[in-house]
Amino acid sequence: MTQNRRNRGFTLIELMIVVAIIGILAAIAIPNFIRFQARARQSEVHGNLKSLFTGLRTQQRKPTTVGASDGTIRATGFSPERGNRYSYHLGACALFEDRTGPTPNLNNEDTCVAADHYRFQWTAPATGLFVPIPAGGTWANAHTDQTFAPGVYGDDGFWTFLAYGAGDVDNAPGDTADSWSISSADGTLDSTCPTQTGVRVAAGEPFNSWNDVNCD
Repeated sequence: MTQNRRNRGFTLIELMIVVAIIGILAAIAIPNFIRFQARARQSEVHGNLKSLFTGLRTQQRKPTTVGASDGTIRATGFSPERGNRYSYHLGACALFEDRTGPTPNLNNEDTCVAADHYRFQWTAPATGLFVPIPAGGTWANAHTDQTFAPGVYGDDGFWTFLAYGAGDVDNAPGDTADSWSISSADGTLDSTCPTQTGVRVAAGEPFNSWNDVNCD
């Protein structure tokens, strides 16, 4: 008796074609999903930099000495939730809030907050301090000595500040850090990757100087 076509199984060629189609779809979908996850993680740095900006802008006077007890990154109550993927920089990070252990280690003169190394156990950087890629460009209404290094500039009469957030959002901590800045001054800024020049950025607007989602 001949086998009815309706009852016979798939041929090897048909199965290979199906497997190939699934492989192609997976090759397209998986990288897009990874990029979607990375973009979602960038919401952390947006929220925290805006919080830092708001806190610093509410200070009536500039801290008398950058790095002094009243001029730390926590001077306005800034403290990211545990599980932060980004480190936050308001100075050179000579002293910083260490998050390598179950309890954050605070110093009186911290100018930076490390990423939560205890939560993620990165192989690098072991301290949880990512190095931000600074923006370039010009400042429109900053204090005359403000550069693109993080810090507080000026004096009690007129002062501006620049802060950075840098972290790993693509689960490749050895590559260049995803880098964002925020300032109390307007600027015409340049980013390194993607390459952009002359981007007009308002005070209090986070600016992405290196996008770890697309550049590494």
